[in-house]
Amino acid sequence: MNTTDRSLYGIDLAVTLAAPYLVHGNDPGRFGLHATLLTDPQGRPVLPGSLLAGRIAEAWTAHGAELGGADADRWFGRPGFGAQDGAQRARLLSADLRLTTVEGQPFDPAAPCHDLDAARVRIDADTGSVAAGALLQVEQVAAPGAALRFAGRWTTWALPTEIDALCLQIRAALLLQTQLGAWRNVGFGRLLEVEVSAQRLPVATQRAAAPQPAVAAAAASSRRFALLSSEPLCVSTRSRRGNVFESGEVIPGAALLGALATQLCQRHGVATLADLAGRSTLARHFDTLRCSQALPAPFTGGRPLPLLQSLVSVKISPDHREIRDAWRHAELPPTPPGPPGVIAFQTDWKDGDFTLARVKQGWGETHSYLRVRTAIDGRGQARVTEEGGALFAYQCQVAPQDAAGRPLTRWLFDLDLGTLPDDGERRRAWAELEELLAHGLAPLGKTDARVQVRALADGDAGHRPVWAERDVNLLRPGDRLPLLLASDALLFPLSAVAVPGGAAAPQADLTAVYRAAFDALQQGAQPPQAPALTLSHFFATQRLVGGPWLHGRRGLPADGQPRYRPLVLTEAGSVFVFTVGPDVAAARAQLQAWRRQGLGLSAAVVAEHGGRWTDHPYLPSLGYGEVALAPQHGHPNL
Repeated sequence: MNTTDRSLYGIDLAVTLAAPYLVHGNDPGRFGLHATLLTDPQGRPVLPGSLLAGRIAEAWTAHGAELGGADADRWFGRPGFGAQDGAQRARLLSADLRLTTVEGQPFDPAAPCHDLDAARVRIDADTGSVAAGALLQVEQVAAPGAALRFAGRWTTWALPTEIDALCLQIRAALLLQTQLGAWRNVGFGRLLEVEVSAQRLPVATQRAAAPQPAVAAAAASSRRFALLSSEPLCVSTRSRRGNVFESGEVIPGAALLGALATQLCQRHGVATLADLAGRSTLARHFDTLRCSQALPAPFTGGRPLPLLQSLVSVKISPDHREIRDAWRHAELPPTPPGPPGVIAFQTDWKDGDFTLARVKQGWGETHSYLRVRTAIDGRGQARVTEEGGALFAYQCQVAPQDAAGRPLTRWLFDLDLGTLPDDGERRRAWAELEELLAHGLAPLGKTDARVQVRALADGDAGHRPVWAERDVNLLRPGDRLPLLLASDALLFPLSAVAVPGGAAAPQADLTAVYRAAFDALQQGAQPPQAPALTLSHFFATQRLVGGPWLHGRRGLPADGQPRYRPLVLTEAGSVFVFTVGPDVAAARAQLQAWRRQGLGLSAAVVAEHGGRWTDHPYLPSLGYGEVALAPQHGHPNL
């Protein structure tokens, strides 16, 4: 091991508070409560890791010199868009501390505690007396004065010479706190005790806890992995309400490779992968890795696919609807006498329609978990936005658990090292991956979650697709074939649909736009020729992507004018129907290439938006443009 290489350490924290305490929760709770306690997805009260990290960073910033040179930016990171403006990833990943014992006895989340609620009154600022009707009821889990012990584990990649000093600095910063949580001015959350210890997490321990087949046993070009998490995940987010970031259920390949690159750099103590090129096979070839998107699946199920947008809901009778596939543009089967049934595509579906369509999809179940936070500025103060608020929230996704706490949903994805030059290089890269992933993968998403990653054994059900695909070797000239987008794809540049003149101007012909895009993908670097596959029709939706972060990451040119332009993604589930031309061998080869590598970026897209990960994340190597060929969704009504 190089002298700069770090080991993964687990820092075990335990904080004991005297009841009552209050960290405001998001759940309104039972009737009559004015404030509830923050709980994890399993309903256990927690002290947020972000709360403790903020208090520690504040103490280190004020008293860093007296605490042995404690540096908040070094361990908790610095915000920004990249190295050009001083941004820095956190090395110390803070997790929530869960309530474990009350007065030394294990805490039971199911035990009733209705008679333990604390009450306080609000004082009228003018009269100094109790305000009318201002009795506040606050949820509690123990009687006043009871010792509440919260415990959890933080993780960091560090040198042996760093870890002891780090533990002492964390403990000193926490001991500087007299109280934690809200309502400290009236005695809530009094700090009683702090315990901090660290232990090195060896690879052998991780493998013993989570046995998995050896990734490096063969120089395979591609392997399938399962990702398991008991922590809330917030990835591939959308902000529909300004300050609420809603997580998607799918984990993009860009997020997985980004977390892998961060972990690789932190493990070796370097700033960028370029600094590792001389001593790491994985770092040297990192830009050539291909990672699919991780899709949620039941623990014993195969990798699912999104619902086809060619599916329609048909009203057969006032109380009966069926799901049909309209990709052939064929007439629907005859309905009972009377007016024809109403047909609805997914954009107009109700919950009952989605329930019908998902009967055989095999999509893994996830639960929503809302976490409200306060925006903090560089001085450690609440950052008030232009609208006047400092709060924002993450709408996370959580895998359900069984009675023993094991996740019932796992995310399945593929890593492809097929572009590495030879078997020896692939073996060395797989060996590095095996060692790195044995520790899990972190930080992932906005919550900086640490997840487990396991290579699937050959007989694991996760290797089998939920929906079988059509064998392209059986295609004949003139056949029609539906191609499903399993992930979002960047198929055309913004200029192809951005017509000057506003709403009054003629709108772009999407059929022509998509036909030109697929023709260009088939031409590649070859001389112009008739495409082997001709786009007949499609069922697709699009959305604009890009925002302030991507704008800031790409920067501004010398003249100071923004060069950022939004991108148009064709959404997962879109269906494109192709007609096979006379050259059926070329059509088969093209479809097999798309299935193996995904839909690439056309020359027009690269010219307008760029074709590297430094330009945008919507690349085939990052899981975008994945396809499935005529998936046999097997719905009973079809």
